[in-house]
Amino acid sequence: MTNNDMKKTVLGNMAGMLEQLRQKMEVMNALDRDSTTNGFLDLNDQMDTMSKTMDAFDAVVARAVAVVPNKSVNV
Repeated sequence: MTNNDMKKTVLGNMAGMLEQLRQKMEVMNALDRDSTTNGFLDLNDQMDTMSKTMDAFDAVVARAVAVVPNKSVNV
């Protein structure tokens, strides 16, 4: 496995972790929107910030994947 292969693998792992984090955020968002609790929408601003940050992180990981060459070049 080349260095670039390892980079792609790690970036793929990061993308998978981001998906897991998004799933956790969906659970947290559902909990925060439960109007039967006294904590109803107390995390609304934080959830919005997390969502925007996740979008940005998704985008930067995608750009990083695009930058890493598919084939190694011997110099």
